[in-house]
Amino acid sequence: MRLQIHWSGTGAPVLLLPGWNTTAAAVRSWLPASFQEQYHCGILEWPGLGDAAEDPLPDSLEAFLDALDQALAVRPVAVVGFCLGGIAAWAFAQRHPDSVNGSVLVETPLHFPLVLAPLLVPGLGRVILRLAQGTPLGRWLVRRAILQVQTPYPQAFLEVLFDFEPKTSLHYLRLFRAYAQTLATPREPHASARTCWHLAGEHAVKVLVPCWGQRHPVQATAVHLEGAAHFPAVEVPQIFFERLQGLLAEL
Repeated sequence: MRLQIHWSGTGAPVLLLPGWNTTAAAVRSWLPASFQEQYHCGILEWPGLGDAAEDPLPDSLEAFLDALDQALAVRPVAVVGFCLGGIAAWAFAQRHPDSVNGSVLVETPLHFPLVLAPLLVPGLGRVILRLAQGTPLGRWLVRRAILQVQTPYPQAFLEVLFDFEPKTSLHYLRLFRAYAQTLATPREPHASARTCWHLAGEHAVKVLVPCWGQRHPVQATAVHLEGAAHFPAVEVPQIFFERLQGLLAEL
């Protein structure tokens, strides 16, 4: 299994792992010039998305993490994961600690909320996602469940939110739902694996139902971003990247 990582810039290496349904191009559009000038940035293209749309999907998260380690052009790297990409960032640091000098999880769900469970029902998940893409009510419900209504997100971001392939989206949801069971027996604790921050907006995200469900065994130091509610990389990019650079400077 070969993974595509798009590298640019010079400086300390930083690996960016996009979130669910997010392409490398979308993440690249968030990066300010100052950040790209300061770091040697690598952005993963998830198999099945963007430039890797025709690449085979990973059979397990364990196999994916091993392939990610093999794909690194340099190591160790700081790993920044957005949303579900943060789960992959944390798991990567646990499985390959010698390749990671620290990690930042950005708006990463530390649980698998029960509200997403219907998506995992065979056949039903595709119907729900098709409704979310194709009907005004479906799009409104997804926006209301994931985003705070009063938050003015860029239109380009909202369009990307519904630009996905249901088969690929459901595959990764199932992969992350059971990620704890796919990993090998944890190895001895490693200093770099413990250097982990969870960066999130200071305001709690409002959802339609309580987020009951299985919690991910993630250990991270909480860092709250003032003036942000959710997805701060696109909501308050200047503030977000300044804070991110501050965290990376501590590694």
